[in-house]
Amino acid sequence: MKSSFSQDSQDGSAAVTSGIADLMTSLAVIFILLLVAYVTRVEDRQAHPAKNRGIPMSATLRLDPLPPTQEDTQPSVHTIVVPDAAINFEFGKSTLLPPAETFLFETMPHYASMSCGPEGQGVEAFVIEGYTDDLGDDLRNLRLSQDRSFAVLAKSLDVIRERLPWAYECFLQKATANGRGRQDLLRNDAGQPDRDKSRRVVFKIHMRPA
Repeated sequence: MKSSFSQDSQDGSAAVTSGIADLMTSLAVIFILLLVAYVTRVEDRQAHPAKNRGIPMSATLRLDPLPPTQEDTQPSVHTIVVPDAAINFEFGKSTLLPPAETFLFETMPHYASMSCGPEGQGVEAFVIEGYTDDLGDDLRNLRLSQDRSFAVLAKSLDVIRERLPWAYECFLQKATANGRGRQDLLRNDAGQPDRDKSRRVVFKIHMRPA
């Protein structure tokens, strides 16, 4: 009996681990597909400007996204770096530009559904982190990054309330916004700060312990 119980426990633990892995993979695939679709539409708009009058040219992309990764020191945290081209702001401000609002409008309902639906029981928290480059005063950058991450969260909640109302309360409880300022600057091959890549928003999906 003891051996059978131990085997059942191991099988249950393996099933939970497998389920979390499947959820992580699904979230990563959804993000990549949505980002590719978004980039394709923007490139089409740029190639056919006559067909898209009124679309702001601020949609021009400088896209070099980092792939979704799982943090080595925190295996229960899944990190997705959103390029500055997808979530962008007015220079030195926390005001989201139209392409960023479009990106959040298209992507956040999918994240809310995955985080708050039946398969999202393993998601403990959805954290939005804002980062700046190394230009300017550190305290101002910290405040700016906090304001920007909060702007992303506020817009995301507006979108979810409009498009996926059943998930609104759940996502409101799980989502937080943090500003990191110039911390964790990204660097180029020469070891110098890469300011374009350092200005970014990061989604961190915290999973409950198996």
